[in-house]
Amino acid sequence: MRILFALLFLAAPPAFADALDRIAERGEIRFGVREASAPFSYRNEAGEAAGLAPRLCLRVAASLTERLGKPLAVSWVTVDAATRFSAVEEGLVDVHCGPMTQTLARRERLDFSIPYFMDGIGAALRRDGVQELSDLAGQPVGALNGTTGVAMAVEWGAPGGSPVTRFDSHRAGLEALARGEIDAYFGDQGLLLHQLAVLKREDRLIPIRVLPDQFSYEPYSLAMAAGERRLRLEVDRALSAAFLTQEVFSDIEAELGEFALSEFAAFLYVLVALPD
Repeated sequence: MRILFALLFLAAPPAFADALDRIAERGEIRFGVREASAPFSYRNEAGEAAGLAPRLCLRVAASLTERLGKPLAVSWVTVDAATRFSAVEEGLVDVHCGPMTQTLARRERLDFSIPYFMDGIGAALRRDGVQELSDLAGQPVGALNGTTGVAMAVEWGAPGGSPVTRFDSHRAGLEALARGEIDAYFGDQGLLLHQLAVLKREDRLIPIRVLPDQFSYEPYSLAMAAGERRLRLEVDRALSAAFLTQEVFSDIEAELGEFALSEFAAFLYVLVALPD
């Protein structure tokens, strides 16, 4: 009876069409994917959407297909740090599938799923440069434009009056750090470690180290337009199923490889998953 009621709830037209109705009507769900935010959201060498968030979004599409009782095509729309908010708000994408930190300020503009990964802002330093962030004394710092890393760069650089450079990619920021153009680079620690691993695999010996400390709490969540209660419920349903069955850990292993989850980060999936 409960399953039948849920299906009737999905099928019944509300007073006005929402995102879930539009998805069902066109038989397609549109996901936003980042081009270069590996391992969480990127396009691989074949141009296909890849990363932890797209894997979870495919689980959302599969769950919706079953719930709606009709096949759904999946369309991937490329967004970046600057366009991801407007793409969701303007309906170009139904769900943003990338590393986006859920904050109270952002919840004024968008709706968010339960968190799917826990990270924190970290900092990279040159091995032959400043050894501690507290030693910054006016030296330039950097971060990825449009991210919470910028605020952290401003905070650490403010006491000494350090100028902040905003970059279009983590790779560009780390390479600028290696060349000595900046003396510290701030970003989500998981992304920094992954990008340095990529450079190492390319035989790029970059004299950079990522500090072990995290300076913030960054819960990554999938994002939808504000007010899309029904779609958010279905996204949370699919994520909760993946968390409770621990299938999420196969997705994490496939995308993050040797990146080790802290005990706190692993416990997140038990903590946030919602029962039926």
